[in-house]
Amino acid sequence: MKKHIIVTGGHHNSALVVASNLIKQGHRVTWIGHKQAASGDIHDSAEYIEVTASGIPFYDLQAGKLNSLTNIFKIPFGVWRAYRLLYNLKPDAVLSFGSYLGLTVALSARLSKIPIFIHEQTVVAGKANRIVAKFARRTYLTWESSKQFFPSRNSKIIGLPLRDSILRPTKTKLFSNSLPTILVLGGKQGSHAINNQILLHLPKLLVEYNIIHQTGTSSVTGDYERATSIRDSLPAKLTKRYQVEGYIGQSEIGSYLANCDLYLGRSGAHITYELAILGTRSILVPFLLTHMKEQEKNANYLIKQGLAVMLPQKQLKYSTLQQSIKTVLTLKSQPLKLPHDATRQLVKDMLNALTL
Repeated sequence: MKKHIIVTGGHHNSALVVASNLIKQGHRVTWIGHKQAASGDIHDSAEYIEVTASGIPFYDLQAGKLNSLTNIFKIPFGVWRAYRLLYNLKPDAVLSFGSYLGLTVALSARLSKIPIFIHEQTVVAGKANRIVAKFARRTYLTWESSKQFFPSRNSKIIGLPLRDSILRPTKTKLFSNSLPTILVLGGKQGSHAINNQILLHLPKLLVEYNIIHQTGTSSVTGDYERATSIRDSLPAKLTKRYQVEGYIGQSEIGSYLANCDLYLGRSGAHITYELAILGTRSILVPFLLTHMKEQEKNANYLIKQGLAVMLPQKQLKYSTLQQSIKTVLTLKSQPLKLPHDATRQLVKDMLNALTL
């Protein structure tokens, strides 16, 4: 019997991989997410763009967060909205990939007696998933290190659902010259702090390197518009070495990561796993305002594997960046042995659990 699955949560890349697999098998998928990535942003989020491009029905849901007393008080209103949505959609299960949005939908599913499944991407454990795991039917984990935070009776380590472009990256030459290529990413929304440093020193960097720069598309920071303006003012020789992207889609990211000489950016859950799978050398600038300093722990994992160096954001300047680049280029690019079949395992186990 074909199932109707609600997919939600804060990590849309791996969630979309699983959703696409379910659809290929003939199941119905509906998505609950955020149309805008941040408050005040007028641009559509990467999540909304990629999910709707896949033909999946998308419902925008506003919900409270766990990061302040004011936002916590908003949670009941989000739960009520989600409850009404689930009542109308009548899904067979909810599959959450964490975050306060995933928590909100999961709490509503609990009230509606709808089976709940969760996937934890981090090396530790997100606050939302730790709460939901208490009543979830299954908890799927990416890393062995996070097992200690979840009930052993229904937890299973499967790895991270990976995009096809990561599993089968296209080998290509990104630029026609022989200079090293740096891929700069700051997460889906971009990093304003990293963007500032790159743009401040861009002409000097382009003398020695090619740069592919994902700035994010935030209308609040305007980093993409600033980057394109600076690019257009550069001498023609340097302009050819600088590629600006608002957001690099899931069908392209694997090729960029596999073919660049080094990655510069944050050390979130998804990118850490993907860098490890591909063996891409990295300069990691962890975002420290995360639960249990998750990104710092992610960075330390890649450093121990000999694939990365850490450059704290407060130390990010031209001289330290140059030194970090030179150090990273001496590291050996070596893919790590991590699970590649998380999508298959998750889908098979979830569907089997729904038939019990």
